[in-house]
Amino acid sequence: MKIMICGKGGSGKSTITTLLARALNTSGKTVLVVDTDESNLCLNRLLGAQLPEVLMENMGGRKGAKEKLHPSFPHKPEDAFFKDPLTLADLPPVCLADADGIRLLVVGKIKEFGEGCACMIGSISKAVLSRLREGADEVVLIDAEAGLEHFGRRVDAGCDLILTVVDPSFESILMADRTRQLAEAAGVQAFFILNKVDDAVREAMEERLDPEKVIACIPRDETLFLQSLRGEALTMEIKEIKAVCQFITGYKKPISLQVRL
Repeated sequence: MKIMICGKGGSGKSTITTLLARALNTSGKTVLVVDTDESNLCLNRLLGAQLPEVLMENMGGRKGAKEKLHPSFPHKPEDAFFKDPLTLADLPPVCLADADGIRLLVVGKIKEFGEGCACMIGSISKAVLSRLREGADEVVLIDAEAGLEHFGRRVDAGCDLILTVVDPSFESILMADRTRQLAEAAGVQAFFILNKVDDAVREAMEERLDPEKVIACIPRDETLFLQSLRGEALTMEIKEIKAVCQFITGYKKPISLQVRL
């Protein structure tokens, strides 16, 4: 199953991705975390992993990736990047970091002033995710770039499920509802994880969101906050995250939802 984790900047999507990856790994799933956020500098640290070679750089940088993604490029079967179907075993080992059994793939990062927009990173993400096929006990968690641009690039169409992290802000609530609409247009169901909330905040947020779409409410935790602030690996177990794991394990994509490519 491929699961997109999205939300506005600062909502805690990287934290939720990390905690969810650990919980799924503990439950016996093979987990691949895909970092598609060109601005995220800390996901590998939250996982407790070294930063692997970035996929775009492994493809020859921005110029080399552009050539490989051009329609005239001869897509050969032995080309691991664009092989269809693409399995987890086909991913280049140098681009995978290990964190206690969780694998991390970093698609691309903006490194230099004036190097250009993140469109190429989005194109690589779409190329990989649209071809990637997981086994029965394999889960791919995609830490999306903040905001909604990944929907415009149709990256989400290659996913089975979208989880939107919603923090206690009006902007985040509006974005969550917009995410739901865009996900439906892509043929994917979206559900909400409320983050950094107490009971009073949860009730206020659920007045504006469909409560049937809320699958977990994560309370603010000072220890978790300090680990993240210090750039340390997140090692806590949170019962609400286990509930998300159970939801994922039992989730069946409705037959009526068809991806519009």
